[in-house]
Amino acid sequence: MRAGLSTGKALLAIVGGILVLVLAQVIASLIYLVPFPHPVSIVLYYLLYIALAYLGVKLLSERILKLSLQECRIHRPRAAARWLLCAVTLPVAVSAILLCLPGEFIPGNMDAGETALIIVTAIVGTGLGAGIVEEMIFRGIIMKSLELRWGKTVAIWVPSVIFGLIHAIGAGLNAADLLLLFVGGTSVGIMFSLIVYRSGSIWSSAIVHAVWNIVMIGDILHIGTKPVENVILSYKLTLDSTLLTGGNFGVELSAAAIAGYWSVIAVIIYLSKKRSTQPLNMPTSLR
Repeated sequence: MRAGLSTGKALLAIVGGILVLVLAQVIASLIYLVPFPHPVSIVLYYLLYIALAYLGVKLLSERILKLSLQECRIHRPRAAARWLLCAVTLPVAVSAILLCLPGEFIPGNMDAGETALIIVTAIVGTGLGAGIVEEMIFRGIIMKSLELRWGKTVAIWVPSVIFGLIHAIGAGLNAADLLLLFVGGTSVGIMFSLIVYRSGSIWSSAIVHAVWNIVMIGDILHIGTKPVENVILSYKLTLDSTLLTGGNFGVELSAAAIAGYWSVIAVIIYLSKKRSTQPLNMPTSLR
């Protein structure tokens, strides 16, 4: 078994991981200096962003922290059917609950080209770009480093708290919103962490993360208290309840969403405990 990391290297994993995230975005944005058609530039930006982040994570893990990508659970892309089912069920269930709240549908004035661009951006950028990169960094290199230094409990909680709070940057949130972000952001981080531990791969959490982003914040169907331009279809909630609507941050912090995160967490904990009580001669699988 590998010996634990030093405190310095564990902290370096946090700082270095976030630095990789920022630098990958900055360098990838240089693609916009090339006069490609706008849709092409968007796709190239996100593909370059993913590639640069992967190279940065690989350099940080193998050259500096002396951890292989496999140790950080960054294997070849794969996700079992159960996580694909979870990826679809979670946002669909949360959206269905939110659509039962008082509100009105507002169609967007999109032509075919604009609609196609929104869908492509949702899949490639909001979904795959954010899902893959954030999971490689937070549930890959950072979580593994903290696990080696302080154990699984710290490895689950610390990246989850950081993951939640980092989304407050530039969001213009008040105190109530920040509290909700701490609770909701940490909850979804814990969910992603447990998915990785249960499946043994960041790709399982990446697919759940990506599909969630595509459905909930991909501008295909926007649910919120304020109408938003450049979306295919909006559902404007007409009630004034921070708890039910997620406040100024949005429905990802709504009671329905947080309940969804903890429902997945509860199922994973139940399955893990059930597996641990099975006789040793019974074949089981984490995936």
